[in-house]
Amino acid sequence: MNNKKLASYLESSEQAIHWLKSQMNEDGNYGLSNTDLACYYKSPYLFYVSGEITLANQILTYIKNNFLQKNGDFLAKNGHKSKNIAFNEYWAYINGWIMLTAQKMGRFDVAYPAYSYLKLFYDTELGGFKTHKPEDNNQVFDILTTAHLGLTSLYFGELEKAKKAGNFLKKVLDIQPNIRKNFYLRINQKQQLITEFSQDVSVFYCVSTFEPNQAYFMIGYPIAFLGKLYLATQNNHYLEIAQNYLDFAEQCNPNIRTFYFSHKVAWGASIVANLTQESQYRNLAFDIADYLVSLQNNEGMWLKDEPNFTSFDQTAEIAIWLREISTELK
Repeated sequence: MNNKKLASYLESSEQAIHWLKSQMNEDGNYGLSNTDLACYYKSPYLFYVSGEITLANQILTYIKNNFLQKNGDFLAKNGHKSKNIAFNEYWAYINGWIMLTAQKMGRFDVAYPAYSYLKLFYDTELGGFKTHKPEDNNQVFDILTTAHLGLTSLYFGELEKAKKAGNFLKKVLDIQPNIRKNFYLRINQKQQLITEFSQDVSVFYCVSTFEPNQAYFMIGYPIAFLGKLYLATQNNHYLEIAQNYLDFAEQCNPNIRTFYFSHKVAWGASIVANLTQESQYRNLAFDIADYLVSLQNNEGMWLKDEPNFTSFDQTAEIAIWLREISTELK
């Protein structure tokens, strides 16, 4: 049964790749109507890990030629990341994906300028990474950005920085006032949780255990990063923190198993399941992955009715995690 599931994940990923390939022009773009950086930044990773090296390089070159700035940042012509406001909030998120992929591919013409810029997000005292632009005042630090750039640090051989990022994730976990109710995602420079925010931006600040349709990926990325950090250090401390984050995920609304924004939770759960052989983590990963496969349309897309900057983004990402999950759970 599990082998059939894993095969279905790979098949689903291949269908997504087929659709994305059908949208590509020779110079690596997805057409004149798709100039938003969010349409592109995950595609090189998907193509590279799927063996489509030429296509990965084409899109990465397109990104370099059209979005890479002299300071190593990535911006559209209007000075923004994307029409998706989340990427203007989490300023380093897109950058991390591009840089990590470029490093995997040996495209150091992109990787090193990008990494030079992202060093500005790191706080040596806290061990966390800044949510907003480095030059902004009143900086805050969050677990998604820290996990994302902590993993990137691993790929650049900066193990001590990655370990400090892992310790930051534990610190945020330890100071939660009521983890059975919710998980606050950000702290300020005084290492205090940010617990007051307007309802319209709550998705950036908190994951509720009771409410459905939460940004569960905020919890999923730390789980995955901590699992990989354990592999790098063989320190059980980081694996235990990953399991503590998973404990929170498992007590969330049952909707966590049937919501497309749980994809990173499935990825993280599959990594920890591989490391611990714990069945509950495997089951969580399988439940979410099965649901994701069920959402894919006949063309190979996810979220077809959303704007292109979302459908291209999520199609590439879900296809990546299905492939990663199938590897972890073999």
